[in-house]
Amino acid sequence: MGAATPAPARAQTTIDFAIAIGLFLVVVAFVVAFVPTIFAPFQSIGGPQTADRIATALATDRLGEPSTPYVLNETCTNAFFEQLESGTDAPTTCRFDTTADNTSAMFALSGPGGVNVSVSHLDGSIATRPGGDLLAGPAVPETTSVTAARRTVLLDGETYRLLVRVW
Repeated sequence: MGAATPAPARAQTTIDFAIAIGLFLVVVAFVVAFVPTIFAPFQSIGGPQTADRIATALATDRLGEPSTPYVLNETCTNAFFEQLESGTDAPTTCRFDTTADNTSAMFALSGPGGVNVSVSHLDGSIATRPGGDLLAGPAVPETTSVTAARRTVLLDGETYRLLVRVW
């Protein structure tokens, strides 16, 4: 009986190595892409949930009656924008903070961000009221990430878009 020859050892091939490196790079790319977004809601007020919450509150409750959501009260809507523009207190019958003088105070937001609210025609032009535009809040920055929420609303029998931008 002769000495048995050992079975040839199976070595890692180039294809096995390429597959393993490819999978490793996909996992690393996934972690780098998605882990920062996990902490984003805790870093600033400018998230989509804040813009969505403000837009829904304005369209369904604060600028109208909860029994008729998305139908804005003309008197309170005009008073809302006039109050934020000139500091004139709105009627106490309106359902928003009738003493706030800026959008951050109106929505009880703290921090360095801002809120811009506007009502526009369906073609995108800003709607007007007696005495000014239906636009409130600081100018939207061009160098900061801005989140927007839109709602289609009815004001004085016409369809408009309520736009809330938060940063």
